[in-house]
Amino acid sequence: MTQTLFLGLALFAVLLWIFTQHCNIAIGLLLGVQVWAIAAGGETPFLDVGFSVLPSDLLAACAVLVAGARLLRRGAPPRAELLLLLAVMCLIAWSLQRGAGTFGLASAANDARVYFWQFFASALYVATAPLHPGRARLIVRLWLVSAAAYAALSLAGWLDTGLHSVVDAATVGGQAYDPRPVPARSALVLAQSAVLLLCPWGGNGGNSSASARTVRYGPGGDRRRRKGRATDGGRRKILPAMLCLVFVVLLQHRTVWAIAIVMAVVWWALVPARAGQRLVSAAAALLSLCVVTLTFAAGMFGRVGSVLVGSFLETQDENSTFAWRVLGWQELMKEPKTLAEWLLGSPFGSGYDRWVGGVVISVSPHDYYLHVLLRLGVAGLLTLLALYILVWRRHGRVGNGTPALRLVVVSHLVLFVSYSPFPEQGVLFGLCLWQLRPDAADRSGGGPRKPLVDRSRMKQQECREIRNTVNTGKEREQPRECDDDSPSSRPSRRPALRP
Repeated sequence: MTQTLFLGLALFAVLLWIFTQHCNIAIGLLLGVQVWAIAAGGETPFLDVGFSVLPSDLLAACAVLVAGARLLRRGAPPRAELLLLLAVMCLIAWSLQRGAGTFGLASAANDARVYFWQFFASALYVATAPLHPGRARLIVRLWLVSAAAYAALSLAGWLDTGLHSVVDAATVGGQAYDPRPVPARSALVLAQSAVLLLCPWGGNGGNSSASARTVRYGPGGDRRRRKGRATDGGRRKILPAMLCLVFVVLLQHRTVWAIAIVMAVVWWALVPARAGQRLVSAAAALLSLCVVTLTFAAGMFGRVGSVLVGSFLETQDENSTFAWRVLGWQELMKEPKTLAEWLLGSPFGSGYDRWVGGVVISVSPHDYYLHVLLRLGVAGLLTLLALYILVWRRHGRVGNGTPALRLVVVSHLVLFVSYSPFPEQGVLFGLCLWQLRPDAADRSGGGPRKPLVDRSRMKQQECREIRNTVNTGKEREQPRECDDDSPSSRPSRRPALRP
């Protein structure tokens, strides 16, 4: 036990150093551990300190500690959206402390670890990451790598068991299994990857000053050449984006279907109305829908078409998954609560037992709005909604990636109806917060960066000190820059005297 604890502390120290010094690697670890958990069928605990410590728990602890150190080191008051995020985390910590005292540390920690601490820890770490050019692009690339890994896992699953409808009782060796090779969280990553590939990262409709600076201060300053390269890059992204959407459809997670549809509608609403762009996009969508409907009616999709139709029709059945969830929500809301529980929620570890169809269900509510209301109360729910609304509105006023990130906010708000947020979504939400920080648009867009300290004043002060030492008789080499700044070396503005 002592040796295991020593190894755990050593690993924690190494991870803490990585999270402090190498932010990009740390973000890759936050995403990679989730991919590994799905590929391996779950995480393996490596330490027991009253409850089983998972690798993702260790990463979340490092993320919270480093993010807290960043906030304390700056000494400047954070922005409103970051204050709301910290308020939610404080409510989580207080509910966790109450739950550990009432129901035990293991029960409270298991209740709070995934959908609360890991999600918000990842968001806070990315939101407080140092401003660096290319940070947003690197996070998006890491996200696309995760999507590629989920696509590979999906292909491997289909090659092993074949494509089946969710309404079929699929069995292998006499044991039932889920015909969807990866869970809904993976399908959501694929859907969001399509958004990140298709949506522009240069502001909303060209009205953004950040996007204008990106074009103006690009290499060579050639607007036409920059525009051509962006167009060619956009065309290259269409095929992988379409492949991501195909995987989303075949994985048959109906909640992710709904999220993709809502994101498409919101994207259409955000398209500039000038030059008939919104009308053209609506006509193209209607034509595509008609073509898909005709091909399904003609049976051209074969078995794949019948599988997808069966999955869609299951949503309209009275015994569908969504109907089962609604019954569970009603049972949870019927339980008596005190005024304090309504305001601040019941502590973590209280449980979610309810009767659905004559069976006791103990899993989480499958609705994050209700989940937050039960554990953080009305105060936590209103704080969470205010946080997302503020991020949505602020992304509507600033540039540099706002269309894509506004759709990310929409995807979370729709996801919360049927699921609680997954830890990797904290990285993407943290990117939404990071992009709103001062100078983030300039630094990630390649435009001229505003120095944190006026370098010209520092240079003048340094040269003034050097001249003072020279005048006092101390030998010291005077840099060439100081010669340029000295009054004697400046060119005279008076006209030269002619002989």
